[in-house]
Amino acid sequence: MRSTLKKHPAVSAALALVLTAFCASAEAENVRTSYLYSLSNFSGVVPYGWVNVFTDNKMGEIYVTDVADNSVRIFNQEGMEVYTFGDDNSLGIIYDVTLDDKGNILVLSYDYHSKYSVLLANFRGELVSRINIRNLPAGLEKEFRPTEILYRGGHIYLVDKGSMRVVLADSKGLFEKSYDLFSVLNLEGKKRYDIEISGFSLDKDGNMLFTVPVVFKAFKYSPDGKLAAFGQKGGAPGKFNVISGITEDDKGNLYVADVLKSAVLVFDKDYRFITQFSQRGLGPGELIAPKEIAYQDGKLYVTQSMNRGVSVFGINYE
Repeated sequence: MRSTLKKHPAVSAALALVLTAFCASAEAENVRTSYLYSLSNFSGVVPYGWVNVFTDNKMGEIYVTDVADNSVRIFNQEGMEVYTFGDDNSLGIIYDVTLDDKGNILVLSYDYHSKYSVLLANFRGELVSRINIRNLPAGLEKEFRPTEILYRGGHIYLVDKGSMRVVLADSKGLFEKSYDLFSVLNLEGKKRYDIEISGFSLDKDGNMLFTVPVVFKAFKYSPDGKLAAFGQKGGAPGKFNVISGITEDDKGNLYVADVLKSAVLVFDKDYRFITQFSQRGLGPGELIAPKEIAYQDGKLYVTQSMNRGVSVFGINYE
């Protein structure tokens, strides 16, 4: 065998590539998923369509914002609704919520004149104060229309997915910095409003994770300006069709929802494809056009269309 390989270096190289791929695959294929349940109340599964979902890792609660009925519902770790607010319109048209370091609820809302506000509410969803976003650059002040809010380490993140801009402000609303992700990606031949972010989240290190469906790629962008991209177009496992939500688990694995495949794709921290789970259907654990996803304590929360609710999957490592 040794003499054969010496005489045929091409065969030796090919074998080495196969062994390398096998070892990488064996190392990466350590994520197993299982459908657990859907978020519910005492009437049964809450019939959500495409909604926003936020997980509070400190208290173990899940916040779901539904623009359609202007509600924010809070669920416990077992997936049962424990509280709801917003449907009295006292907070305006609610687009998204997050929590600050003290457990206060930050609400991104719009009034009926299409003007956005950041509201500070208590744990009951009652308005405490308004956080005015101040000192925005002139161009952002008129054109910026955020639809997602996050909070990390004393900073408020406001995300305008349509223009691919992110604004950072301190906890009192004073402008700190903005990111133009359209320019970061250097999308030659594209017009700004012909392309947009679909999924957006922050990892534990404050890196921005986002997806851009029209280029069939997911990205990680660090605060110091480093950009990484992964993914390619295709119908085979590990390739992207129409992608949306993105999140990270405790081990750094990345999860990307594919709307067209009705599946969630899993990649390791080095962007190697691990597995793909679920398919289009109405059965337990099947999905219809998944969109937003969030991770908390070994569970993945997946929103979907057709009033199918928010499905919860258990994540295990082997």
